[in-house]
Amino acid sequence: VDDAAAAALQAEAEEAARAKDGRVMIGLVGHPNVGKSSMVNYILGRKAVSVKATPGHTKTLQTLILDDHTCLCDSPGLVFPRIDVSLAEQIV
Repeated sequence: VDDAAAAALQAEAEEAARAKDGRVMIGLVGHPNVGKSSMVNYILGRKAVSVKATPGHTKTLQTLILDDHTCLCDSPGLVFPRIDVSLAEQIV
């Protein structure tokens, strides 16, 4: 892990620790590339999380403080396994 990535991970850990201080946590969860990160940016009124047109850009859970009582959690997209397709065919 390079210095920039380590600093970003440390900043995220500190933000998450502050967010646990009695705040209501609202999580955005859904399929890849449906606008979860864009919604977080819209709610916060600033570019707080990175957004890309390609699915899979958000790699980790991101916790952001909205106000004194609320924080938002942006999550990577979830892809659920299909029961009609073999496990071997689902692995990319």
